[in-house]
Amino acid sequence: MTVPAVAPATGTGPVRVLIVDDNPDHRTLIRMRLAKAGIDVSEAASGMESLERLDGIHLVLCDYQLPGMNGLETMAEIRRRSDCSVIMVTGAGSETLVVEALRAGAVDYLVKDPGFLNALPLVVERAWRHHDLAMRAAELERLSLLVTSAGDREEILGGIVRGARRLLRADNCTLLLLDGNEPVVQATDGAPLGEPGLVLAKARAGADVQEQALDDPGPTRHLVVPLRSEGAAIGALALVTATPRAYLAEEIRLARTFASFAGIALANLHRLELQTQLVERLQGLNDLRRDLVASVSHELRTPLTCIVGFSETLAQRWERLDDEHRIEMVGLIRQHGHELSDQVNRLLDVAASEVGRLSAAPQPVDLAQEVTDGLALLDPLVQGRAMEVDVPGVRVLADPALLRRALTNLVSNAVKYSPAGTTITVRATVEGDHARLDVVDRGIGLTTEEAARAFEPFWRASTVVRSATRGAGVGLALVKEYMRVMGGDVTASSRPGMGSVFSLLLPLDRS
Repeated sequence: MTVPAVAPATGTGPVRVLIVDDNPDHRTLIRMRLAKAGIDVSEAASGMESLERLDGIHLVLCDYQLPGMNGLETMAEIRRRSDCSVIMVTGAGSETLVVEALRAGAVDYLVKDPGFLNALPLVVERAWRHHDLAMRAAELERLSLLVTSAGDREEILGGIVRGARRLLRADNCTLLLLDGNEPVVQATDGAPLGEPGLVLAKARAGADVQEQALDDPGPTRHLVVPLRSEGAAIGALALVTATPRAYLAEEIRLARTFASFAGIALANLHRLELQTQLVERLQGLNDLRRDLVASVSHELRTPLTCIVGFSETLAQRWERLDDEHRIEMVGLIRQHGHELSDQVNRLLDVAASEVGRLSAAPQPVDLAQEVTDGLALLDPLVQGRAMEVDVPGVRVLADPALLRRALTNLVSNAVKYSPAGTTITVRATVEGDHARLDVVDRGIGLTTEEAARAFEPFWRASTVVRSATRGAGVGLALVKEYMRVMGGDVTASSRPGMGSVFSLLLPLDRS
């Protein structure tokens, strides 16, 4: 007998057989015959001793007549503790025992007749091939289940390289993915790579290799199989051995199978990651919509309550009120009516922007005049607040209505989120081809992270939420949208407790 053509699943060495027999002469004869066939042999004199020597063993030759545990009991314990295959050895004329052993899980049997040593290598080789086929089938089944069911990237890729290394008797298996044109190690199993630079270079070349080139690679230390997803090369599976070896045709097919597993796994993981991101995004949108409904309901209810309350007071007590109180209440109704109208316009603008229907008609306008007119409309809002205005007379391209809405939102925020008595500054400077219009407050301020999110729809800073300050979280998002459709931009800079600066960037009129 020669060394089996298909090597062990756990390495590049010979098949390892454990002889379990209480007769030392029989152990010696069996060991010498198997060693002559190139098989690595260990010995045990009892069932209990055999259980201590299973590490690294592929096949067990187990005699039935043993001290303590008999052969069937020993085989049952071996199968419980390891994946070794067992060949039952019996005396002549014990066919009933053979049947019982095979039913209990033995892969083959050997009868100790006068010529049993001559038949021994053939029985071992036959048992080994059965064992190796079972191990490969079990490993492929495990990997197929892992690829289709597991959601952990490290677990899946680690399982692929472990299975490929074991079943293709490599010293190392490494899975690499292309990042641009450079392969990056994603998972590895086995002895450390002695030549990582060479493996990376081969993997880079292997990612573009034609499949036909793998049909007969010849003796090699580095078998590199391309990984593909939807027809495109995405990386390589590299198998490394300490010495050059030739791969059988079925091993090349198996390597391609593992590469296909990896491609499928990566595609599944990508889809799972996209699904997870989509679910998180949808959940976030649901949370924002829910908060929006609650916030908008509050925002609309407040001015409506005031309008209804003051109008009912006027209707019921008109004759008993003097002109001064009547005028005051009419003014408050008017003020809250404007506030309600502003809220409705904001929501309509949000709806228009979401479907891409928000448009602008930029035209040359005097920035100083537009700011003056816009602030005049905000007199009721900023009454009692110190305003500093420093805007030069420069001409910009802007939609007057959207510019006023943007300014209104920024000044309203400055009033809401800064203490009474502090100054609000509106200033403008020219920077290159743009005018920069700043609205500065001395309010609660934002962190760097919060300032970066300030223009997201429906988002509100945690300090604002805790302070229960009214707002729907759409004002700044609309400002950004107004500036976008006008060809401008908006930025925010802030420090907690130090106030904020919101800046509108408007293109200058060069006509």
